Amino acid sequence: MRKVGLVVNPVSGTDIRRATSTAGFIDNMQKARIVKSILRGIESAGVDEALIMPDFYGIAAHALWDLPQLSLKWSFIDMKPRGDYTDTVNAVRYMVKENVGSIVILGGDGTVRIASKVSGDTPLLPISTGTNNVIPYFIDGTLAGIAAAAVANGLVNDSVTYRLRRILLIINGEVIDQALVDLGATLYPFRGARAVIDPNMVTEAFISLVKPLSIGLASIGSVLRPNGLPNDKILHVTIGSRFSIRAVLMPGYVTNMGIDRVEEIGLGVKVPISRAYTIELDGEREVEIFNGDYVEVMADDRGPVIIDVNKAMQELFLRQCSNCP
Repeated sequence: MRKVGLVVNPVSGTDIRRATSTAGFIDNMQKARIVKSILRGIESAGVDEALIMPDFYGIAAHALWDLPQLSLKWSFIDMKPRGDYTDTVNAVRYMVKENVGSIVILGGDGTVRIASKVSGDTPLLPISTGTNNVIPYFIDGTLAGIAAAAVANGLVNDSVTYRLRRILLIINGEVIDQALVDLGATLYPFRGARAVIDPNMVTEAFISLVKPLSIGLASIGSVLRPNGLPNDKILHVTIGSRFSIRAVLMPGYVTNMGIDRVEEIGLGVKVPISRAYTIELDGEREVEIFNGDYVEVMADDRGPVIIDVNKAMQELFLRQCSNCP
């Protein structure tokens, strides 16, 4: 039975950066409209069922209420939403157990990071509704639904997916968390509002995904490595004063970043962090560091599998129109 999972993060794109920057806001009604488009796309591609995470604000339920003629079989996962990251973890873990062929995710880089902890080899198709959207696509939900269903149905081959690197945060010899885009060592004493607003509070940055259109700490990598990184490397940047670049830390916020050292680090190589009170993961401060903690970073190639929407749609259209004039 061919299934597609659907995860809607109801709180993505709502953090303090709406007050400290020009970051946009996608309200729940707009997310519901995106969900309706996704479901119509999935329906058109012949998937047997959509497994849907029940979200705290009822976004998916509202979308389904507004689709009375939907022929696609769907069901909500049997779980009580708590309105925090555990909803995504529990939903994705269940979907993987149910052997869904792909999972569509509405959120930002942080939502993808959370999902990737339990997604294994199941392909993800993230749609941008967050703040730092280096991984997610700015794409119409209909096309996303079609692409995800095509992967789940086996209508396209594995070449339309790729696997991300990940950066592991290791404290006292134990892997504590991971980042998919960037990991930053900061001098903020607490997680607090989570956003990294002041560039002077960053001491080091590790960047695994370099794209020309990145924002956040990843934008440092966009400047230093505009042609990208080798597949077996991540970028380690020590903040200082030897030279300066311009980086986009948040929407509408372009600032100078002083750099002391830049080096490419191979996969599997552990690098100690010398000075940090909190660790930023993919745009938000997530982990607090205490006296006596020994903090290291190591990258590997076991990040999530991501669907390349452009390749998936191109292959699908080529197959559909193989006999076209």
